[in-house]
Amino acid sequence: MEDPSESPPPSKRRSIAQAVDVEGPYRLSLSPPSSPWGPILGLSNTAGVLTGVFGTAATRYILQKGSWDDVFKVAVVLYIIGTLVWNFFSTGEKVLD
Repeated sequence: MEDPSESPPPSKRRSIAQAVDVEGPYRLSLSPPSSPWGPILGLSNTAGVLTGVFGTAATRYILQKGSWDDVFKVAVVLYIIGTLVWNFFSTGEKVLD
């Protein structure tokens, strides 16, 4: 039996990291051929950082005025809006050359 305190071997760690990183290939497939990672990777990372900053500040503000129920209500509304926007604008057609 393996000792659970030992870390996995490097080959297993690499495959775990590759299995978890699913956004990289997705961004790559959306990027133009001339710059495969540049603008799309930068914009998606910026969006992720901004949501972390503003989400934390908004949660703090909501908790000062209300409760966790209010925080989850805001999250549900944002998920519904995101789903509606995605369903409205998504397409199966090729968008970028």
